[in-house]
Amino acid sequence: MFRKLLLSSVGAATIAGTALAADLPRRAPPPAYVPPVPIFTWTGLYIGAIAGGAFPVNNNSSAINDAVFFGGATPLAGSFGGFVGTNNGGNNGRFLAGGEAGVNWQINQFVLGIEGDGQVLLGGNNNNFGLFPNNGNNMGFLGTLRGRGGIAFDRFLVYGTGGVAFGGNSDRANTFLGAVAGVPTIFTANTSTGTQIGYTVGGGVEYAVLNNLSIKAEYLFVDLGRRNRTFIDPVTGAGFFINHREQDHVVRAGLNYRFDWSYAAPAPVVARY
Repeated sequence: MFRKLLLSSVGAATIAGTALAADLPRRAPPPAYVPPVPIFTWTGLYIGAIAGGAFPVNNNSSAINDAVFFGGATPLAGSFGGFVGTNNGGNNGRFLAGGEAGVNWQINQFVLGIEGDGQVLLGGNNNNFGLFPNNGNNMGFLGTLRGRGGIAFDRFLVYGTGGVAFGGNSDRANTFLGAVAGVPTIFTANTSTGTQIGYTVGGGVEYAVLNNLSIKAEYLFVDLGRRNRTFIDPVTGAGFFINHREQDHVVRAGLNYRFDWSYAAPAPVVARY
């Protein structure tokens, strides 16, 4: 009798425990992992394309104005109150296009970087002079290697820049009409090409339209120094020196693609049940 009563009690307790367990709340699954929002930074490597214009500083001056004559050579007096050879109508702006590459390091709100670029210049014959249409010199290539430093306002960057500039200059002038002892004379100089090295300073703004894509607008003042040429009368040996200085205002826009621009912490391992 006692044995039957004990078995009945155990069975009833088991049934009651099962019912109570069914009424208990279920354990909620672990929440889904939501990755943190990537922290935007200007740090990283980038490459891009640039286009714009180069405008000579002394747009209305002529190289012949600063020429040094020797051996009795002089400019040929003209009929318009001046000298033949002082025209400079070809000193125009030139279109430029090319590419650039660089790297940035962002420290808090400050951005430091190094950037290099190269571009070809098209159109415009810089510093024409004389009666002959082939006179003048022309810069066909411009490159710079600069440091950059600026302040970032999230995706907007304001910066200054400066460094070394170098350009490929082609002197196409080879004839000039002047005079020796009052006698009209044609002075000649060989055509030549060469690379001039100088400096550049400027600044700009850049905005990140996407995490890895930015647009920029930039101004540079470029000074490539002076380039000397000598024009000689082959009969008398008289002639003159021209010491032309290449200075330009460069205004350009750019589009840059950046690598490893943003950073997000790796997702933790979440066990599944």
